[in-house]
Amino acid sequence: MAGLLHLVLLSTALGGLLRPAGSVFLPRDQAHRVLQRARRANSFLEEVKQGNLERECLEEACSLEEAREVFEDAEQTDEFWSKYKDGDQCEGHPCLNQGHCKDGIGDYTCTCAEGFEGKNCEFSTREICSLDNGGCDQFCREERSEVRCSCAHGYVLGDDSKSCVSTERFPCGKFTQGRSRRWAIHTSEDALDASELEHYDPADLSPTESSLDLLGLNRTEPSAGEDGSQVVRIVGGRDCAEGECPWQALLVNEENEGFCGGTILNEFYVLTAAHCLHQAKRFTVRVGDRNTEQEEGNEMAHEVEMTVKHSRFVKETYDFDIAVLRLKTPIRFRRNVAPACLPEKDWAEATLMTQKTGIVSGFGRTHEKGRLSSTLKMLEVPYVDRSTCKLSSSFTITPNMFCAGYDTQPEDACQGDSGGPHVTRFKDTYFVTGIVSWGEGCARKGKFGVYTKVSNFLKWIDKIMKARAGAAGSRGHSEAPATWTVPPPLPL
Repeated sequence: MAGLLHLVLLSTALGGLLRPAGSVFLPRDQAHRVLQRARRANSFLEEVKQGNLERECLEEACSLEEAREVFEDAEQTDEFWSKYKDGDQCEGHPCLNQGHCKDGIGDYTCTCAEGFEGKNCEFSTREICSLDNGGCDQFCREERSEVRCSCAHGYVLGDDSKSCVSTERFPCGKFTQGRSRRWAIHTSEDALDASELEHYDPADLSPTESSLDLLGLNRTEPSAGEDGSQVVRIVGGRDCAEGECPWQALLVNEENEGFCGGTILNEFYVLTAAHCLHQAKRFTVRVGDRNTEQEEGNEMAHEVEMTVKHSRFVKETYDFDIAVLRLKTPIRFRRNVAPACLPEKDWAEATLMTQKTGIVSGFGRTHEKGRLSSTLKMLEVPYVDRSTCKLSSSFTITPNMFCAGYDTQPEDACQGDSGGPHVTRFKDTYFVTGIVSWGEGCARKGKFGVYTKVSNFLKWIDKIMKARAGAAGSRGHSEAPATWTVPPPLPL
């Protein structure tokens, strides 16, 4: 009995100790703060924060619906999904002419800049000079969002305002072989006998039969060449075919030796290098020569009435290496004798000098210390970018110079033909782009030919030709700096 009483008393005491102060269950809002569910690692997309979407999708396969739930924005979802599903179609920049690319599933969409259309914005809705020269045969200029075509001297715009039509029998920049036959269609009065000509299209002619190498000219020191020992001549190349190099002139000294080249600009004026005027006190200008040991009936020697050397020419660096010769009697254009065209400055630099190659010509030596060539030769030489040009040279390349040529093959230029033409072809018309000026050796590896940049002097040349001999009293004129000289008469 006593034991039972003790058990009842113990149960009562324990029950008092274990009784809760309040309710066993917490209110709902408090329970949510205590009971939280931990997120599962690598769980489905709905369990992932937005900032981790791309990481999680790389680890696991995503669905479009899962991506949409995370972004909660259709445009953002589509942008992400198009790249995630099959890669970025815009990665290769398929939209041309500054078009904007938007990626899609297995495709892309280009939003074109103003003036362009097409899948890749490849078609221009308006003409621009940077696209196919604006459709112009020769000069192209953009004025008020329109293309304006124009032509070199001796040409007029055709009815289409694009083409250039010759007004002369021997227009500038054209091969003379076969041209008179076409002229005869327009005027029988001035036509030559067709039996003189072999009819072919100059467009079919290749400037070189194979890839030829650089015009590596011969200058061991920048100031060398006053005695004629360092002027340049062409090595390698191929002979100029009949009528191919009609603008070539040859400066001949009192010993009847050619010492420099030149470019025929019109019937009275020949372009050459300023340093050539230091090579001989008296000289004549020969035109029409293709072989100095044979007479073909087209050769003619002209006395020089006046030489015009740029007043800023520097003998030590060959900067401003340009001169113009005025002849006493006019050149009669004929087979193997015709001028090269002078371009416009902006067009020359934007269009001509961005072509792959130009053409140089002259009566060249066969190697650096070899004998002179009796035949007129030509070389096709690629333009060299300015940074490569400057790095290759031991001497200063000024803004009035540019490089052309290769740096590995043994075709080159050597002593004797500085002052000669560098011309560039555009749509079968040849324009003056350079004057052979200087270089380091003949066919030396890693060296290029250096040329006077004619586009820098077009206004100067134009003023000289317009001034004629009567401008001798304007020495030192600020707009056309030049040194005018009347050479002594040649002995009979």
